[in-house]
This record gives sequence, C-alpha cells and structure tokens, in this order.
Amino acid sequence: MFNKMVFFSQQLQLLYSAPSHHEHFQPFLERLIDDFSLSDAILHIQSHQVDFVELETVWIAGPTTAAIIEGIEQNLLDFNYFGQFMAQQPTEKVYGFMLDHGRLPDDYQNYRFAPIHKWFDQHEFIDIAGCIIQLEQCTVYFHAHRQTKNGVFSRADIAALNQLVPHLKQAFKLYFQLKSAVYSEYDYSILDLIHHPSILFHQHGEVLYANESAKQLLSIYQNITLSSSRLQLSSTEATNQLKTAIMKASLAQPGTSERSIIHLDSEQYPLTLLVMPVQHHRGARLSGAIVYFYDKESSPAANCESIALIFGLTSVEVNICELLLLGIHRNQIALELERSPHTIKDYIKSIYLKTGVNSQSELVSLLLSFPY
Repeated sequence: MFNKMVFFSQQLQLLYSAPSHHEHFQPFLERLIDDFSLSDAILHIQSHQVDFVELETVWIAGPTTAAIIEGIEQNLLDFNYFGQFMAQQPTEKVYGFMLDHGRLPDDYQNYRFAPIHKWFDQHEFIDIAGCIIQLEQCTVYFHAHRQTKNGVFSRADIAALNQLVPHLKQAFKLYFQLKSAVYSEYDYSILDLIHHPSILFHQHGEVLYANESAKQLLSIYQNITLSSSRLQLSSTEATNQLKTAIMKASLAQPGTSERSIIHLDSEQYPLTLLVMPVQHHRGARLSGAIVYFYDKESSPAANCESIALIFGLTSVEVNICELLLLGIHRNQIALELERSPHTIKDYIKSIYLKTGVNSQSELVSLLLSFPY
C-alpha cells in the first residue's frame, strides 16, 4: 500500500540534500523515476530569455535518457508545443500533457510538429508532465515522460507532483547559494599541466575548470563567453550540441569510447572541439567530460612521443597518423612515404589493431585526445 507520509519524507530529504550533494538533483530524479513509473525525468536551468531554448545545467535520469538526448540533438525542443503551452500558463504548477492540453492530430495543418510526433511514437511515449519555476537568477524547467506500458498521468499523479514544487523551488535557491562551494574541495589545476586549451565539465554541463590556455584562446572570440561555471558558444544550437555531447560522454559505460567532434564557424577563424569522457574519483565520484579546443593557429597534431609509447606504434605508423590527421588520403600518403597504397592500407590496419579503433574517424578523435 502506498504510504504518502514515507513517500514525501524521502523525496524531501533528497531535495534538501541536493544543493550540497556532489550529484545535486540526480538522486532526487532517480527516486522520482521509481515513485511515479516514469521513463525519464529532466531538470534543466535556462536563462530568462524566452525567445530560444538554451540548456545551461541539465540533470536527467531514467531508462529513456538516450531518447531525450536524441531529441535534443534533433532540435525537437523547438517543436515542443506542450512546452509552449506551459510557458503561457501560471508558473510553479505541474501540468499534464494529456490532462491539460492533449496531442494535436497527426494531420494538423502545421506540419512542423510531425518530427516530434514521430520521435514521441518511436520511443513509445504516451504522456508528459512538466512545470516551470521562475527564480531571480534563471528559469528552471521540469519535464517527465511516461511510456505506453505505464499509462498517462492521473490527476492524483499531478497533484502529488504539485506538492513537491515549492520544495523544489526552495532547493534550487539553496543550490545557487551553495553550488560554488560544492566543487571547491576538488583541485582541478592539474589541467594546467596540459598546455593545450582544455576545459573540464561536470556531467550536468557546468564548467569545473578551464586551464589558462583555454582562457587565452577563447578570450579572442567575441561571440564565445567563458565564465567560472558556464561556456556559451557562438549560437544556441552549438551550445546545446556541446551540452548533449557532454551528457553522452558522461553516460558512457566504462571501457567504451564516446567521443564527439564539434566544428564551429567563427568570424575570427574556425574552431574545433573534441569532447572526451572522464571520470574523477576522490571520495565522491564525479563524472563529466574534458573538451579540447583546436583553432586555425594550432592545427590538429599528434603527440608522437606519447602515442608511440602507449600504443607501440612504429615511426612509420606515427607518420601515417600525422598525415591522416591532416585529412590526407591514403593514396597521397603512399606517394608521400614512397610506398604502395596496399602497403599503406596494411599499416592502417595495424594502427587500428594496436589502438583498438574501427574507423578513421575514431582514430582521429583518439589521436586528438593526446594534445601537447
């Protein structure tokens, strides 16, 4: 039998411990998944600007997390008419998609909603619940999905979620007061030993540490802003792309390789970002990603000494890696090294075997993870 008193006691305990917890609101969301039979639950912070959806800090939990990240990558936030509906309603109140709005017919005259309907059905979603909380610093959004097997949200479900909203608001106020102190016990200055421009991100998208090289490089980009806790790229789309890449890297299973490369066009000159997973252990576990930055003045180059030592590559194999980084085709590499294309192909197979990759793109991203 459902014990309402125990339920709220446990939820509130998780909420009010979130501001000082190293994972913040993650345990709270994970508990919501179980208590409300959710397929996923998302909390994200957004600036007060209402003309676009830019993810700042994101917490996400549940078995359909990958589907949510896929939706963000496809820019489906722009077609979220339930979110648009919520934005027009009183804040700090939970609304149910099917209870308070209802799905638009598939033959609705505005064809723009077809992609989100396709994504919704593909992942067997049947309902959404959500609310908006306005704070002095920002806006907090909460969304949760249910799949067909668990049915739509009932009025009792929405009422129970509504009882948590004022506590969620208070917890976020405490979060903003304490968040700078949560990470202060960790010393990330080891990143300064990497001379290449690098930034360490928490899995929720917050900047944990930027080395001096990154600060100097990004300071020349007028349309990129780096603060103590946030990196805002040249566009909302690019910023969201980076956040999803960080989330994917952070969620990667140990031993797997989840790397992303992001190319930015800029008025100054192009900038390339390599996003790599990283897990930090010191008492508490912090998962996140490290992002390396490559600009026109520091074209991609392999750290030959490290690569040769770690993977046991020969000098010829290292030369081939350097040429592949420059985008040179293997036939041209054969001419450069005065060897046959077939021989170069065999060398590349040997490189793949030694480094554990399966494609040239995987090899390039691996080589870029060894900056000078």
